[in-house]
Amino acid sequence: MSAFSLLSIGASAMAANYTALQTTGNNIANANVAGYSRQRVELTTASSQSTRSGNLGQGVDVKNVSRAHDQFLAREAASAQSNAHMDKARASALQRLEEAFRPGETGVGYAAGQFLNAMTELASRPTDLAVRQTVLARADEVATRFTAASRHMDAIQADVSAALGEGVQRINVLAEGLAHINQKIVSVSGPQGAPNDMLDERDRLLNQLSEKLLIKTVMSQDGSVSVFVGDGRPLVMGSEARPLVAVKDPSDAGRSSLAMKDGAGTRLIDSDFLAGGELAGLLKFQNEDLVQARALLGQMAAGLTTAVNTQHALGTDLKGQPGGDLFFDFHDPAAPGSLALVRPAAGNKDSAVPVLTIADPAKLRAAEYTLAYDTVADGWMLQSSQGGAKLSVADAITVGLNLTGVDALNKGDRFLLQPVTYAAGAMRRQLSRPEDLAAASSSSPNGNVLALAALADQSLVGRSPGGQGGATITDAYASAMAEMGTRVQGATTAADISTSVADQAEIRRSASDGVNLDEEAARLIQSQQAYQASAKVLQVAQSIFDTLLQAAAV
Repeated sequence: MSAFSLLSIGASAMAANYTALQTTGNNIANANVAGYSRQRVELTTASSQSTRSGNLGQGVDVKNVSRAHDQFLAREAASAQSNAHMDKARASALQRLEEAFRPGETGVGYAAGQFLNAMTELASRPTDLAVRQTVLARADEVATRFTAASRHMDAIQADVSAALGEGVQRINVLAEGLAHINQKIVSVSGPQGAPNDMLDERDRLLNQLSEKLLIKTVMSQDGSVSVFVGDGRPLVMGSEARPLVAVKDPSDAGRSSLAMKDGAGTRLIDSDFLAGGELAGLLKFQNEDLVQARALLGQMAAGLTTAVNTQHALGTDLKGQPGGDLFFDFHDPAAPGSLALVRPAAGNKDSAVPVLTIADPAKLRAAEYTLAYDTVADGWMLQSSQGGAKLSVADAITVGLNLTGVDALNKGDRFLLQPVTYAAGAMRRQLSRPEDLAAASSSSPNGNVLALAALADQSLVGRSPGGQGGATITDAYASAMAEMGTRVQGATTAADISTSVADQAEIRRSASDGVNLDEEAARLIQSQQAYQASAKVLQVAQSIFDTLLQAAAV
């Protein structure tokens, strides 16, 4: 029996070490495959046999081929990747947005200054039609610069919406893949061990998903993983995937939002709960940076347009008639093509809408406002997109707004107020004939045009509630350029930092779970030597067995 036992020991040792050689070779072959986790053969001593000489060993068994996987490091790396992709997406979009705020002679501020400076020349030759035509050309140039910047932002918004749509499609493909591989893992998991290659593939899908959105994962007892996004919405539950969709924002149809389809229909996901991933970065850019950029330009357009039109109306043209609007008054609700300043939320139950008018354009802020009923204050309150304390309807006058008709509103409804958001895109020259320029005043032909020229040095933008402070149009533009530059610099720095953090997290994960070729080479030699020694044991056992057979034959 001892010969048979020795044969069994040698055979089990050869089989175990061959498995180790095969596993080590597979590690070496996949060393450069992204997402591959190092595998190890777990050996266990075979049950011993009780004999008169004591308990004798029966060799070795392969317990399992395990997969190196540190769950904590994997989650840390995935979370870091989400943050890095969010920051990079926002930084890239901001760099493109900065192009709308051109410096020097190509910028809005320079064109506005040239337009107002042309009034000075007109003051010296108020009846010269050629000079008057130059003033109108300068007015055209100002309006064109504003609308060009607005169109640039429109193009960026379109690209952001397209990128969100493409990102959602990619997420849905990944979610379907996760649901499918969950099903396969559950079906093959059992006493024979975990399906390591499938687990690696699932981790790769989870990592790719993390690049698009920050996710939370929960392992189930059956081996499947559930994936949650946003405020806890289940994207993947076992073998079921729920699709995301990109929809129009319920407050402003020109923007995009994310929603999920489930048994209750299509439900919006609050972007505030999307704290990582490329799509979160794009939504943050759309809802904060792009809104602020539009509002900054719109604030300047509103201040310049109203100041020029108001002063121009005080003068008289070459025929002695009062001056009309030099620029289109986009805030006049009676004018065709004027701006829609109030947007009811898509889910509002009532059709009543408040009336918003501009009380003082010089006091307007570069902001949007959400109008909603506050149960604590027991009244309708305005919340600025720039943050800060809420404003009552009565206090809206302090930021240049006049709001009426709120008493007829449904208390559960919400409204988005956009006094300046799209003003830059609506700016255009209204006056068409040079002789209609109201350069004169009732007392002098060198009088109104000088007042128009003096607007270059007056605070037309951002005055305090009391009418003090503020900035000239050129200073306001310089400040807007500086703000955009600061945003770009901050976002770029954040992207650099988060990318570095993600790289370090991946290095730590790879050091724990990845393949080290030096270690594998040493392990290969070790397994080879063990295999050869096992073969020698088998050879000795065979020799003993042959000797026993010969002895039995005699």
